[in-house]
Amino acid sequence: MMQLEVARLGHVALETSDLESSIEFFHGTVGLEIVDRDDDSVYLRAVDEYDHHSLSLTEAERSRIDHIGWQTEAPKHVAAFADRFADRGIDVTWIDDGVEPGQGEAIRFEVPNGHQFELYGEMEKPDPPVERRSKLKNRVYDPSDNNPIAPHRIDHLQIWDPDGFECAEWIREELGFQVQEYYDEADGTRWGTFLSACGVKIDLAVVQSSSADDEPAVHHVAYGVDTPNDLFAAHNVMNENDVPVDGIGQHGISRGEFMYARDPTSSHRIEFNTGSYLTLDPHWEPVAWEENDISDGDDHQWIGGIDNLERVYY
Repeated sequence: MMQLEVARLGHVALETSDLESSIEFFHGTVGLEIVDRDDDSVYLRAVDEYDHHSLSLTEAERSRIDHIGWQTEAPKHVAAFADRFADRGIDVTWIDDGVEPGQGEAIRFEVPNGHQFELYGEMEKPDPPVERRSKLKNRVYDPSDNNPIAPHRIDHLQIWDPDGFECAEWIREELGFQVQEYYDEADGTRWGTFLSACGVKIDLAVVQSSSADDEPAVHHVAYGVDTPNDLFAAHNVMNENDVPVDGIGQHGISRGEFMYARDPTSSHRIEFNTGSYLTLDPHWEPVAWEENDISDGDDHQWIGGIDNLERVYY
């Protein structure tokens, strides 16, 4: 029997009410590179990414999340996942090759409780323009021409769910993610589950919303940088450009240093993150946190905190 695997977080598709203003934030200020665009959408990647895109922006009536894309271990796993979901009565929508620029055929489906996921097997790896191409074959863009604070690669995503435990368990059972860490409140309820698709780092944080009536949402998409100095450099640029900064510090969970910045137009939030530890142990046991192990605040940070919990919905 084929073992189905999700390999990694691939991309996040965002919608914004003012495409040009959001391009100015994600490309002009943050430093993501524009790879492709049409009348309504633009496709971007970070400076060390080979794939066609890790983030897309589409003009819409309001800001929202369209879908979260995950790459499977092999292209044939896409159809196999579709068959598995059909057997379980889960509705699947097929996306033909090339409908999303650069991407092979894919399936989209709903994860409890309303998150829109996509699985795809293949994505093109276009070269950058000649004038932007690095002479090093194992580097994509010439760093001398990069935005000085440009992050390197997509790292993880944080979603909020009205039943975070149910959502995380479904992702673990149906998609095969590994639990890296989790945090339980004093009454035993789950505040957050931190999952790995690739098996070596946190790719997805599922956090419990404050109310069961809340809609599913995304708090941020994180991109990797090298050092804490990069966080302060990015913070400085955000201040100079009047961009909202929603906190800087170090996570207790994952141990990664962070800085959050928010597109003033769409409220889509990016995290600059130095990355978490790697878990290469094939017999990894999840790290279990309990209330007040880290802090008595709402966001459980080791240093600093998150100043704004505003999120964007589907």
